[in-house]
Amino acid sequence: MAQRKSTKTSKQHADLQEKRNTLARHIQQWREVQLAYMPSVAVMIVRAGGAAGSGNPDVASPSTLPENTPLYLPSALSVNVRTSMDNIVKKELRLRMAQADEALEDVRRGRRMITGLVQFKKLNISGAGNRLNTRMRTLYNRLQLRIQQAADRYRTARDALLILDPNGLWQERFRKLNTADIQGPGRQEDDPVHRTNNRYEMSWIWQVVRDSARGDNVEQEETFDETMRAEWAKMKARQDRWEEEYQLVQEEMRHIVAYLEWKADWWKAQAERRVGLSPPLAEGVRAYALRQSSLMITLAASSVRKWIGALTSEGISVSWASKYVVWSGSVVSDGDGSSESPITPVIPVQREGENEVDDENEPLEEDGEEEEEEDDDTRFDRYDLDD
Repeated sequence: MAQRKSTKTSKQHADLQEKRNTLARHIQQWREVQLAYMPSVAVMIVRAGGAAGSGNPDVASPSTLPENTPLYLPSALSVNVRTSMDNIVKKELRLRMAQADEALEDVRRGRRMITGLVQFKKLNISGAGNRLNTRMRTLYNRLQLRIQQAADRYRTARDALLILDPNGLWQERFRKLNTADIQGPGRQEDDPVHRTNNRYEMSWIWQVVRDSARGDNVEQEETFDETMRAEWAKMKARQDRWEEEYQLVQEEMRHIVAYLEWKADWWKAQAERRVGLSPPLAEGVRAYALRQSSLMITLAASSVRKWIGALTSEGISVSWASKYVVWSGSVVSDGDGSSESPITPVIPVQREGENEVDDENEPLEEDGEEEEEEDDDTRFDRYDLDD
């Protein structure tokens, strides 16, 4: 079945032969003009076998087929040969720029058609059966082939421009076209690199300034402008959302530190709330509450220690982190002559009242040591063994 589909029909063979004959005649006409203006390529033409060969592959080798015949434009010649034909080089330079511009427009047009095709399929074809889906897939593959052909033409034209004018200003407009650049407008399912809407970046092919001297179709221009307006609105909304998120992240950091500080004060307040307890139990409750308060302060300082580096690198100064950050006082040189005192996040000392826990625990530890030093005889004095 695969061999049967890959075999051309008689009509397809006839159409291909007709196109080859037409191309061979055009190349023959080009040779006559070329020899008049570029006589230095005559030797190359003779070495290559003269004009374009027969279009019949049965009687001609593949190298002599019209589509494989070299044209010997100035971009294909050596530098020494090109120096003697400056006018011809300038003409090819203009030709290649127009070819690159037209090929890039074909790529954009094909991508817009694919975008419309995908949207039409989602709204009208999805779930309608294999026949319609197969037709849409065939049309999609056909459009992809056209886009690939246009991309190949663009790359060929750009390679010629690099030879003719390596340092020209055209490089700002006609950049290198990679496979990942053939995407858009907007994020699509068939993009080479899958990104979310928040991280999507428009390809440079949609940001190229169009040549107003070409006189393109007004209808196509209006369609392109409408597409770009929609994409601009989407990207502007994403930018505003990211700016809002940028501010929210800083506020969330402040909220966390503020909450931990409030929780530390809350635990300190719980230390004296229990009344009517025995002294050992009241001491344990108070120690536990103050320990939890110290843990909250430690968490706040640890959070600031993790965030302060990123905030400082972005030039963000926050007042809520000042109590957890100190300047070490030492000067660090960056190697370029500039120096600054590094910021060192530290955990603050325990708050007022926290040291009292240690002071009150000290007598307990001393009592325990005294008990260990007691003689065995005195330990049993508390028990009435006579009973």
